[in-house]
Amino acid sequence: MSTQRSPLVSGLVAARLAFLLLAGLSLPAAARAPGSAATSDQGRLIVLGFDGADWSTVLQMMDKGEMQNCARLRAQGTAAPLGTTMPAESPVSWASLNSGQNPGKTGVPGFIKRDFNPHGTPIPALGHVTHDARATSTFHVHGLAGILAKHSAPTNATIAGGIALAGFLVVFALLLRIRRWIALVLAALLGAMGAVGAWVATGYVPREIADVVGNPTKTDGFWEVAAKAGVPCVVLDAAMEWDKPDVQNLKLLAGLGVPDVRANNGDWFRYTTSDAEFARVPDGRGTPTGGRVFRVDERDGRIQSFVYGPRNFWLMDRARAELASLRKEIDQPGTSDAKVDKLRARMDVLEKEVLPHLDSEGGRCNLPLEVDSKDGRTSVSIGGQAQEIKEGGWSSWYHLTFELNPLVKVKAITRCKLVKQHDPFELYVDFLQIDPADPMYWQPVARPSSFGAELGKSILSPYETVGWACMTMPFKDREIDPKTFLEDIETTHALREKLLFAALERDDWRVLVDVESTPDRVQHMMYQFYDTGHPAYDAQVAAQTTTYFGKTITLSDAIPATYREMDRVVGKVMDEYVKPGDTLMVCADHGFQSFRRQVHLNNWLAQEGFLTLRPGAKADDDQFMRFIDWPHTRAYALGLGMIFVNLQGRERGGTVKPDEVPALLTELREKLMAMQDPVLHQGAMHAVYETSRIHSGAYLSNESDLMVGFAAGWRVSWATSLGGLGVTGGDSQTLTPAPVFEDNLQNWSGDHVSVAADLVPGVFLCNRKVEIPKDGLNLLHIAPTALSVVGVKVPPQYDLPALHFLP
Repeated sequence: MSTQRSPLVSGLVAARLAFLLLAGLSLPAAARAPGSAATSDQGRLIVLGFDGADWSTVLQMMDKGEMQNCARLRAQGTAAPLGTTMPAESPVSWASLNSGQNPGKTGVPGFIKRDFNPHGTPIPALGHVTHDARATSTFHVHGLAGILAKHSAPTNATIAGGIALAGFLVVFALLLRIRRWIALVLAALLGAMGAVGAWVATGYVPREIADVVGNPTKTDGFWEVAAKAGVPCVVLDAAMEWDKPDVQNLKLLAGLGVPDVRANNGDWFRYTTSDAEFARVPDGRGTPTGGRVFRVDERDGRIQSFVYGPRNFWLMDRARAELASLRKEIDQPGTSDAKVDKLRARMDVLEKEVLPHLDSEGGRCNLPLEVDSKDGRTSVSIGGQAQEIKEGGWSSWYHLTFELNPLVKVKAITRCKLVKQHDPFELYVDFLQIDPADPMYWQPVARPSSFGAELGKSILSPYETVGWACMTMPFKDREIDPKTFLEDIETTHALREKLLFAALERDDWRVLVDVESTPDRVQHMMYQFYDTGHPAYDAQVAAQTTTYFGKTITLSDAIPATYREMDRVVGKVMDEYVKPGDTLMVCADHGFQSFRRQVHLNNWLAQEGFLTLRPGAKADDDQFMRFIDWPHTRAYALGLGMIFVNLQGRERGGTVKPDEVPALLTELREKLMAMQDPVLHQGAMHAVYETSRIHSGAYLSNESDLMVGFAAGWRVSWATSLGGLGVTGGDSQTLTPAPVFEDNLQNWSGDHVSVAADLVPGVFLCNRKVEIPKDGLNLLHIAPTALSVVGVKVPPQYDLPALHFLP
């Protein structure tokens, strides 16, 4: 039985053949070059970074004998608190630790920053990522789509046809020794097919990609400095290091900041037959942190729904191009009224129906989700891939393909948990991770891009690529339970541990850096079970047991158990991989505190007369600064502890003259330091920082005028984070401010953001003795010290010198 290909498919095949040679010639040298092997086993550097590893916790557990490997490091070399940045936020702190430069130089102000809307009014925006549209031609060449995007259709057709003609002519005439005229005719025919295929294929490449998640970091990690100096480096799960060019001698897997295939920090989904849910696909019920809950129906043991992936920016690109063409055509002189009416009708369809649909949840690429339950067994199929899952159990990885068009496809991996089989049915579908084996050319997860697949082969498994891989958000939203959360922590940690030890087995590095996020994620969520003074603490719940890292623990022991696991990893590295002459450093970006009480800073500013509420503000004006009467406001708060002056010439409704700023900052600082929690009868503020006095650099303007440093137990409120006002119930039409202080009853029960820097130091451990500077160790010491270990000159822009090792 013979099969026939459509002209489109034949054209695409011919185009791929024609561009194969071109692709080989176009790849940059850095992508082709094999990893350089370390020239010596001596003088290597291993850096183990543990996000959120708190000094006081580690010290206490070392002294109790619960972290014996870290205690061995202390006895052998050095153990000390590691000062952090202000604000002590992971993207800020890691960017500074990586580069040896303060936030005014890195350009990373925090998870949330102050931006301005088109009217010049301050609004909150993401500070650790950027969302922008980019021309496809600006991306690093990767794959056929990347090559086609570099040129117009006629140019691609000419290049492809010419290469195909020459290539096939060589094959037919020289290698196969076919008669020249026959070889010429065959080569010409195939060359023409290649040209047509390239012309057709070019139309399937979007000229612009709307959902690109960029990196605002303006500095290079110390590994880039070392690599450029000829030192081979391998870096795993590096925060704030995606969306950067390749560097010779550097192999890097990016961490914090890497998005999912939906171009978000990690969207997740729950499907349920519960009568408490009403919203169905595609919109569902949105949760506060980006999740979506879909009501589904079971009929004869069968459930049908969809999983929604990336936006189809190719269709959006085509619709916008058509709209632009119509506008151009309608402006042509002599266009008849009838044709104008027809053009305008089509424009209305594009503007009011097509583009809004493509920009909605329903316009996303989707794959069918099907669930079949028979005889107590449940099969869950996504995109045609079926797995049998037991109630309470997890699936293995699903490998999904979202097709934007015949040429451009997005590969994703995900897992799901069958929470309940019946009464009601509940299925949790995790983040749609970028597949490390085949990432999108516009959103790679590794440098070079092939390194992601290389790592997967080394551990014989896919692995999570979302920068915030753990399920803190669904647990914060109370859509999963703590046991499910800890199960996910174990999976993430196990895969990261495999990647670490596989990398340590390699011989192509002299500097190896690995970042592990488990301590941070667990402490954020589990302090409510660990801290008996937390307002959400329930002794009965805290005593519940679960299996964690192979042992039965109580929920109250989850945080110590996580530190014991950290200690085990450190011990294995010490015993099996640190060779004579090697330097091992263990460090953290910041420490932790219990988050018991939240403080509504905008409520406090209003109470103290620095901020005025807008007359007639309604209840739904409580977020995004909509409640502020700008002409009568001198200061406002947004983000995680940021306070801004309403400055003339900067804010559109600025009221404070530049020469009035110093006095206003002094007044704010003094009153903030005097702030008292009326319930606990304690001072809530430990320090207040004038940003220009502690930071310097070209990007200082990205930061706030003041940063608050709360005492242990207090943190900026959830409402303030989004430029909001804490409100109370009552009249649904009236904006009623809440008290300044409020208990934090969220599952998100531990934190470090907006806490004074000296109360949340990270940990520093080293197998060599270090001279402690008189002002103590700071994370800004890590980068210059790392470079000094491998003999690379410290750049002059670094803020602190390298640490001095003692004999």
